[in-house]
Amino acid sequence: MYYVSICLYLRRWNTVFPRLWLVLGTMLCLFGWKKNLLDKGLLAGIYAFCAVFLAFFIVVELLILSGMRKSLKEEECGYIIVLGAKVDGLRLTRALRQRLDAAALYLGRHSSARVIVSGGQGRDEMVTEAFAMSEYLAGRGIDRSRILKEERSTTTWENLILSRKILKEDQNGAPYGTVKVGIVTNNFHMYRARELAKRAGYGNVYTILAPVSRIMFVNYMTREFFGVLKMWMQSI
Repeated sequence: MYYVSICLYLRRWNTVFPRLWLVLGTMLCLFGWKKNLLDKGLLAGIYAFCAVFLAFFIVVELLILSGMRKSLKEEECGYIIVLGAKVDGLRLTRALRQRLDAAALYLGRHSSARVIVSGGQGRDEMVTEAFAMSEYLAGRGIDRSRILKEERSTTTWENLILSRKILKEDQNGAPYGTVKVGIVTNNFHMYRARELAKRAGYGNVYTILAPVSRIMFVNYMTREFFGVLKMWMQSI
């Protein structure tokens, strides 16, 4: 039911990760139907594994939730970086539009701030994410002279590394640590974005949280669990 709800909300049936809910629901139905036929030892092992996995899952989710804390006071940033997300052909996905709306609000309140929109072009994207993002912000009234585009990245890590190079160039080689940098992304993504920003050398970045649709929250939080695990594994 959750899978169908997501597909109806997105108005598409070919989104990859939500298929997890279809598979998981099918597996649970089959397990409930056939569990009486399983060996008691095997059944106990399955329950034990699920309990351990659930405990670990909760710990990671609490870390992700810790990244959703809003700052008590809005800070003045010289630059903000909007992390890219999938573009559906030419159309912005809702998650990306929510990030850009949060960025536009901040830029409207801070006229001296510049924005780096970061994201390359995927296989099924007709333009780079950065191009689509810059056009959207321009449509929201943000002067194009304030918008810098990073159009090569394919991951959050690359978003941050390549945006850092653009930031340095825009400052004529001045140390990027001398200017306050803000990161804009959806709330569920901020913990990982902030951790990667520290590894990329940004130091203490200011976080600008964008919301996410309620119906998609569980889906994104679950997907982010695997994103955090991948981040940890790559750091080993």
